[in-house]
Amino acid sequence: MEYQAQIREIPEHTIYFKEYFVSDMAEFFQGLAKQNFLQDLSDRVLLENPAIGLTDPEYNVILYPDGEYKETDVRIEFCDAVTGAGEDTSEYGFRIVPRMTVLNVAHRGPYHRLSEAYDFAVLWMKENGYRKAGCPRSSAVDGFWNKKEEEDYLTEMQIPVEKKSAETPAW
Repeated sequence: MEYQAQIREIPEHTIYFKEYFVSDMAEFFQGLAKQNFLQDLSDRVLLENPAIGLTDPEYNVILYPDGEYKETDVRIEFCDAVTGAGEDTSEYGFRIVPRMTVLNVAHRGPYHRLSEAYDFAVLWMKENGYRKAGCPRSSAVDGFWNKKEEEDYLTEMQIPVEKKSAETPAW
């Protein structure tokens, strides 16, 4: 796939989040297609916190808190933007995500090829004077819930970035 890089601003927003440990990302996504447990989580959060709702437009991401995209043995957070904070539980929590600048790379195709978009983004940053300024994330725009073919899935790989200055050390 031919990728393009786009610098975008993500506004400050409130999320609920839940952490998972995933041994294999491909299996994780296949499991979602069979039983969408992330939708079940969203339904539970909204039921238990009736004063909040999902944002319009909806915005959710899988955050890679270890600072890189990996396909095996990875800790992730599923984050869904909501209209306000609710009550933290032992299963999920809430936090405010500050405004950020991200390098956005659109990936069309199956989830198991997301590493190609991440690799493109890392190379683009090096070649264009940017450095990573936060944990990468992926945001599914189109997927198993509205597309029949994996080749039609659309996922945005987003990496918070900042422009390097002469004093900024390389990562």
